[in-house]
Amino acid sequence: MTSTSNPLVRDLNYFVLSAANPAAIHLLSEIQSKSSPPTLHSGEETIGYRISIPSHNSRQDEVCYKWRVGAGPSPAIAKMGDIFVPEILLCPQDTSQTPSSKTVRAYIKHIHAVLFLHPQSGALVLRSRSNKPIIYEQGDINDQDVEICGGPDSKVKSCVLRRRKNYLQFGPYRFLLEFTVSHQDRARFSKTIDRSLHHRHHKLFSFIPSTDIETLWNVWLHRKVPNSSSLQTGVHIYTGQPVAVKTLHNKIRGRRYMIDQIKLASRYRDKADNGILGIIDVWCEHWTSPPCLLKPSSAVIQCRTTYFSMPLAEQNFLHKRWRKLDTNTHLKYLYQTLCGLAELHGQGVVHGNIQPGSLLIYEQRAYISLCMQRPDAYDTSICAAPEVWLDKYRELDETKLDIWALAISWLFTCLRPPADLMVTRHSYKHLQTTLKSRRDKGRVPEPLFELLQEMLAWDPCNRPSAIEALNHKAWLPVLPRIARKAKGSRTRRLIQALEQREQRAKEL
Repeated sequence: MTSTSNPLVRDLNYFVLSAANPAAIHLLSEIQSKSSPPTLHSGEETIGYRISIPSHNSRQDEVCYKWRVGAGPSPAIAKMGDIFVPEILLCPQDTSQTPSSKTVRAYIKHIHAVLFLHPQSGALVLRSRSNKPIIYEQGDINDQDVEICGGPDSKVKSCVLRRRKNYLQFGPYRFLLEFTVSHQDRARFSKTIDRSLHHRHHKLFSFIPSTDIETLWNVWLHRKVPNSSSLQTGVHIYTGQPVAVKTLHNKIRGRRYMIDQIKLASRYRDKADNGILGIIDVWCEHWTSPPCLLKPSSAVIQCRTTYFSMPLAEQNFLHKRWRKLDTNTHLKYLYQTLCGLAELHGQGVVHGNIQPGSLLIYEQRAYISLCMQRPDAYDTSICAAPEVWLDKYRELDETKLDIWALAISWLFTCLRPPADLMVTRHSYKHLQTTLKSRRDKGRVPEPLFELLQEMLAWDPCNRPSAIEALNHKAWLPVLPRIARKAKGSRTRRLIQALEQREQRAKEL
């Protein structure tokens, strides 16, 4: 880690990697006597590396929260010009091979592993760079030991160090990594990390593990999401990725729907360009994956709760940051959620519960998150189309209900309609007047206003399908940028079709 710091400002202690068995004590003592690394300190009973970070008051030209761990270059490697010594050195640096260094290098490679702060969650992650395993004691699911290995066939290549005291084994050498941020330095430490990493979730995570950590399957839980009774934030214990964990209550009624939604969301785990936010893992209260829900119905009776994790979005369409976005970025996000709806409808699936809170922004892309449990009845909400209330015996076109709900959810990015409003003729007229006012003030571009008018038609028969809405001229300002980044063939075909249609219109 390189930095230029004010010498008058005290650096912040972060962690100590100390010897935890006689073999490790002997190893670090030999390294200290021969190489004297500046961060290696010893006392009467302990010896270890003390790692600190520059204070947030320091002048930081470049700060990289990464520490390499390894044996350093062997004499043969050093002769070839590679003389880089890792920040945490675990082998004496001799000019020639010795029995002691030969023994160490049988278990620890030149750059054996890397410790780093995850750029989104701020968690400290240990990633292996070798096919020689590292054992992280009680680091796996259900507090089992986990083997971290960088080999091509390894299941676990990295792991979050989520305990106050973390025991690591490199062959016969056992070490203790202990976080040493003092209680009085915690606030300053958090500000430093938040400032340096441009952390997006700083209010939802703790950078320093507590003594009573809670793990749910493969997620280290942190805090509950505000205004939600079933959503918690956490960190994936293998990758450090920030995630949200949703709790579902198993019921015989609606079981088929929940199963279908979970299977559908699972298919989009690694398909970021489809506009649907996939789930990462799904498990149940019995700590099994797949969960009991996906087994014969008799198992559901004995299992009351299912959990799933998904990427933690930075914001949803209810947040108040939209005024800071340029018009094209705003349009891009709307377009991407419409792509998600078109993807669903193209598979014969309706969403059924689109709200501004279910439209999420994650890593500069917008997504629709699926509703895992079908509501028993329609809530009194502006997101419910007017035909829902006109005739309860009328057969509803659920795709047109989705179109209405999506358009209303878009409106929350430029105005604040009352969320619990039932749409009547009177309130509908007021909504149209408000929308026209935003158009006249330049808050809503004319082409987008025209599309919203179509999607919010009183008669569902006059609303476009999702594909028809994608072919609207409102998206022309952002299509070239979207086309350059589009990976999915469906998205490319839609864009190409719209561009060809516009070209034909110009020729006529």
